[in-house]
Amino acid sequence: MKFQRSLFAFLFCLLLPLSAFADPAFYRVSKGNQQHWLLGSIHAGKPALYPLPEPVERAWLQSRALVMEVDMNRITPEQWQEMGSLTRLVDGKTLNQYLPAELYQRTLMAGTRYGLDETTLAPLRPWFAAITLTQAAMARSDFKSELGIDQHFATLAAKEGKPVVGFETLLEQLGYLASVGDNQTLMLASTLDELPMLDTGFAAVLKAWQHGDEATLVNLLKEEMAPRPLQSWMEQTLLAERNHNWLKKWSTLPNESFIVVGALHLYGEQGLLALLEQQGWRITPLTTPTQPPAIRANK
Repeated sequence: MKFQRSLFAFLFCLLLPLSAFADPAFYRVSKGNQQHWLLGSIHAGKPALYPLPEPVERAWLQSRALVMEVDMNRITPEQWQEMGSLTRLVDGKTLNQYLPAELYQRTLMAGTRYGLDETTLAPLRPWFAAITLTQAAMARSDFKSELGIDQHFATLAAKEGKPVVGFETLLEQLGYLASVGDNQTLMLASTLDELPMLDTGFAAVLKAWQHGDEATLVNLLKEEMAPRPLQSWMEQTLLAERNHNWLKKWSTLPNESFIVVGALHLYGEQGLLALLEQQGWRITPLTTPTQPPAIRANK
């Protein structure tokens, strides 16, 4: 399994209909008189996904606030403007000045395939061109971002007037992605290699998510993902560093929050479940995954 499949799993996981015999992993996290619910998200889906398992639906009704990676409803015009400095090239430079000629042509060909012309792609930094192409490919698939787990609950919160809290701002999230730095050309090349197999490339991740299979999700971060610099960047920056930063804000969350973050943030030694347990939080599984989680409820 190559790196980009694992990166896509983190950013743009697609979702197939749920099995009737297993549930995605879902947890109650409690300490003293504080308790929250924690669900790993898949960022696009199909109508057959809903309703979600009964423990998830019940916890949502009991919760007092929704916590997400980013509250997309609280982005100011100034933040949208600043987004350009992170995602677009400066001083009139264009993508063809940064990429080998062959890679640039491959980028344009992929853009044509997914409805993006050169005018759209040329001003973008290589890492954001990779993200843009992936989003365009996903938009042409059968999976819809508005049916993803995070967007589903964001929509419910808006309808019900439930408060929404973001762990980070949009600019902070984009800053983490932009930190791929000198490896962004390799990231774009890997993306182009995987785009034709975008649907099938998620099969292992989808199956692992729908069965709550922690071991497989963790292994997705370790198996033949890519040259070491990209693998390290993903593990250390996109996941571990952000997890630690989110944990610093945990005590400030409204009590009985319903927390929805990318599923890969939950697992591994630097995952939220392990880090929370180290800080004395009780982790209680509320669904029955195919395999029992490594992080078990405190006795």
